[in-house]
Amino acid sequence: MSNISNDSGLDDSAIGGAVAHPSGPAATRLSWFLAEVDEGSMKNGEPNGQPQLCVLHSMELLESDVSEKYMTRFVEFRVNGMVLEAKLILAADERRLVDAALASMSKEQREESNARQLLVQYTENEEAGDRLVQKLVSPSNVVWLSTKPELKCNPLVSLGPGCIAHVLYSYDQRDYMEKVLLHLKARCFDHAFDEQLDLPVAMDDDTWLLVQYSPEPETVVYQVIQFSQTVWRQENLFKDVIAYVQLPGSELVLQAVVISYGQDQRVQLAKYEELRRFAMDLDFPLPEELDQQLEQGSGTAALFSGTSIYQRAEDRDATGEHKQLRRSLEQMGEKAQSEAQMIIDAFDMVDNINKNLQCRLAGDVRLEMAATSGDELH
Repeated sequence: MSNISNDSGLDDSAIGGAVAHPSGPAATRLSWFLAEVDEGSMKNGEPNGQPQLCVLHSMELLESDVSEKYMTRFVEFRVNGMVLEAKLILAADERRLVDAALASMSKEQREESNARQLLVQYTENEEAGDRLVQKLVSPSNVVWLSTKPELKCNPLVSLGPGCIAHVLYSYDQRDYMEKVLLHLKARCFDHAFDEQLDLPVAMDDDTWLLVQYSPEPETVVYQVIQFSQTVWRQENLFKDVIAYVQLPGSELVLQAVVISYGQDQRVQLAKYEELRRFAMDLDFPLPEELDQQLEQGSGTAALFSGTSIYQRAEDRDATGEHKQLRRSLEQMGEKAQSEAQMIIDAFDMVDNINKNLQCRLAGDVRLEMAATSGDELH
């Protein structure tokens, strides 16, 4: 595990190398995580409120199933005999991508934690289809177009040439605004997720998907795409839960969550437009209320408490294929954990043998020295 004393933005994306292919079936391809921990907790177990970045491997996590961490983002791992909680920032299939993100974030000087942040929403017109973007921005990076931005009517700001955004919310505490973005992300997912499908829908190249992903820190994107536009289709076991998308001109592959899907593009576009309006009318909880919800497992936390996006997709699966795949993956995980424990036990055995040999050699040396000393006396 490598560490660096630096803070970073929120990135719920899952990024994998675009060239490599998975060596075997898995719920997700992700193995490496960039996470944020408390600096004091990492050093001596005493929290000091200072964030620190670290790189974790999935084997270091105490919970092997990270399928729902796309939403909750919090995991536990063990270091120096202590169990610490970490906030996932991004995940990747290759270590080099996580290291590159860590190096990039270490060079960026983050704004003060009490600086005002704006939660904005806007639409990007791309060749592959429109994208609905929700992200955090600094007021210093926008131009206010509304004459009275303090009014609660989603004032307009300009983020750059041709990019006009609605301000959904603003506050003077960055950590709270990150939680607000997570709250919005969870509420949008829950609002548009299909709990039941009228008929079992077979996933083919003509299927339309409404997906949610994060291409960069503090950003969430919604887009309607065709299944044929995704990559790693053959290797993806849970096509109705996860989609791997590669943005034009990029070598990175992003892991997206499938919120809804079907054969009719108009239905998915209607859900997409509904999400845009839903975010504009949403009331956000105040810091104390949001923290209380997270602690009590209500509100935002309740949307995914005790269940994962895989479980929710399994509930709507009429074929039973999900349950079979999950059981198969569980068996593979149990086998991998058993093999890992055997390796650990083997290393412990070798370590004990080495210690015993060292003790025996040390004893032989002492006996030899005692014998030599006795000969000298005679």
